[in-house]
Formats: sequence, structure tokens, C-alpha cells
Amino acid sequence: MSKPDFAALRKRVEKAEKIADGHRAEWYEAAITEAMTSTEYGHVSAVAREAGINVQHLRDLINKAHPGWLAQASEEREAVKSKRKKTA
Repeated sequence: MSKPDFAALRKRVEKAEKIADGHRAEWYEAAITEAMTSTEYGHVSAVAREAGINVQHLRDLINKAHPGWLAQASEEREAVKSKRKKTA
């Protein structure tokens, strides 16, 4: 049995990691973009489920990319809820 070429193996692994990192970034960006299309209750969770991402991780990614958006979305939901109660 021949000795493994660790340098070549390490190089292949590093190349694969770079490719995976690129795909992961694309995946996360798509999930963030889709999650931010609506401020409806449960939308971020639904996107996280569909994308196969932990909901808290997606929320963290959104906060990192767009600080304050989740708080703004929550305020919008509360405003809509408040209007419904007043008109009911």
C-alpha cells in the first residue's frame, strides 16, 4: 500500500470547502431574500423550514445582513393587529 499524498488531499479538501462556502452563501442569501418578502406572522419560520435552515439561524443571518428588519417587521405586524382590533 502506498503512502497517502497528504498535501494533495489537503488541497482537494480546501478547494471543496471554497466551493461549498460559495454555495452556502448563495443558499443563505436566497433564504434571507425570500424571508424578507413578507412581514406576516410565521413567514420567516416557513421560509426556514422550506430552506432546511434552523429558524433562529435564519433570524441571525437576517439581523446580520439587515439590522433592525425583524424588529420593523414585528412593529408592522403589531400595527396591522391593532388596526384590526379597532375596526372589529
